[in-house]
Amino acid sequence: MKKKMDFNKIVYAIIAFLFIVIIITAVSIAIKNRNDVKDVQEIENSMIEAKGKREAEISEIEEGSLPSKEELVSVGLEDVMQASKINKQFNLYNYEMEDGGIKYNYLANAVTNGERLSISAKVMTEEEYKKMLPEAKMQKDTVDGIEVVYNDRSLYYTVDGEDLPGYVKNALDAGNVVVRYGNSTSELLPMQQIMWYTDGIGYTLESISRNYSYEDMAELVKDFLSE
Repeated sequence: MKKKMDFNKIVYAIIAFLFIVIIITAVSIAIKNRNDVKDVQEIENSMIEAKGKREAEISEIEEGSLPSKEELVSVGLEDVMQASKINKQFNLYNYEMEDGGIKYNYLANAVTNGERLSISAKVMTEEEYKKMLPEAKMQKDTVDGIEVVYNDRSLYYTVDGEDLPGYVKNALDAGNVVVRYGNSTSELLPMQQIMWYTDGIGYTLESISRNYSYEDMAELVKDFLSE
């Protein structure tokens, strides 16, 4: 009988030990999950910050110089509208003379994380301007008396010579994506554009990786026109 009682004590001790182990394991898993959730939240917060949601209210970039009169004349843009800053948030970083036109690049701070804001201008006829307008996701409006066209699409920025994935081809056919080459990797990025035509020049204000609304873009156009 005594041996049986000793055996029962051993069994109960083992059961108690296992129960304690289970409790400790459950608590450890709960703490780990809580930390994982915290880590995920921190990553999401950093992604939000990286997408330009917390950019400096006043540009931290030194205001760059505009092109000379001679440079503008060389591409027929002596009457182009231009600005070395757009509101207080974006200062001109540099400009590029390209394809018979000019592209002004603006920054809010030195840590861009892929965000880009630019204004391109090129001499063209009104018919040429209409042909470059997107066929999909197009919204027309008027800003300060100028008719503008807004579109919200995606940019597939990829390496030279890459064969496009099927989903990109389908989106391209539907007019929902713009494909550009010359990147070091393949990225699918949010892109908003607002376009207008005046005095023989077509303009495109473009934002990449910021998820700006039409109202955001229209305000930037107003600021640009007022400079």
